[in-house]
Order: sequence, then C-alpha cells, then structure tokens
Amino acid sequence: MDDGGKNMKIYVHSAEKKENGLVMSCDESLQGLKPKRHMLVDSDACAFVYILEASDAFVYVVMPKAVWGALKEALATNEPIFLVGRDATIELEGIHEEVAYLIDNIKENANYGEKMEQAVTAFFA
Repeated sequence: MDDGGKNMKIYVHSAEKKENGLVMSCDESLQGLKPKRHMLVDSDACAFVYILEASDAFVYVVMPKAVWGALKEALATNEPIFLVGRDATIELEGIHEEVAYLIDNIKENANYGEKMEQAVTAFFA
C-alpha cells in the first residue's frame, strides 16, 4: 500500500456503539475527506482498510483486529458506521457490503495470507 508517501494512513484506535450507530475514533483531522465506498485488506497488519478520498490523494483508514468485535456487531444489526476525528465525522458509506464481500472472499483463500485468512475465518465464522 505504499505509493511514495502521498497517501496517508489513519489508524482507528477504538470503536464504541452509540445510539446513532458504531463510532470508530481516530486522532487525525478528517477535514475535506469523503467516503470512497471501497475497502482493501492489509494482510501484513491483519486489518481491514476503508478508503477515504481527499482532493489529491487517498486516505487509508486502518481497522485492526481490536475493533473487529464492534464491527461484527454493527454489521449484524446493519447500523451505520462513523469515523470520528479531531474535527469531523464521516459516515463510512458502503462499509457493510464491502466488509461482507471481503469476509466471503478471504475465507479459505490463501491469497490473503495465512494469518489474515485464519483470523477472519475464526472471527467472522
């Protein structure tokens, strides 16, 4: 996922169920970012990655295994999922479909790396 440093990574450090949905928190500025409705996986870090768009780059929102429990619950109840930063909140549009697609693809698929495949299969089975 390295393209010479132009694209930035944001790390989700916590996820909490609130009355309006699941709120994932990060420490960065989210000003001017928009949801791209697309996800990737970082097999090395064993994380799901949601893509946000800036005017001239993509921003990767890294969701480590520590927040998968809350993510799984929000997917099961189809609640909206938000990313809250220092200065803005963004709804992660399309995340339900994207994560479901990735989980389906990763299960029993060695292309994602053994560690990622085993973690996803164990967690989302």
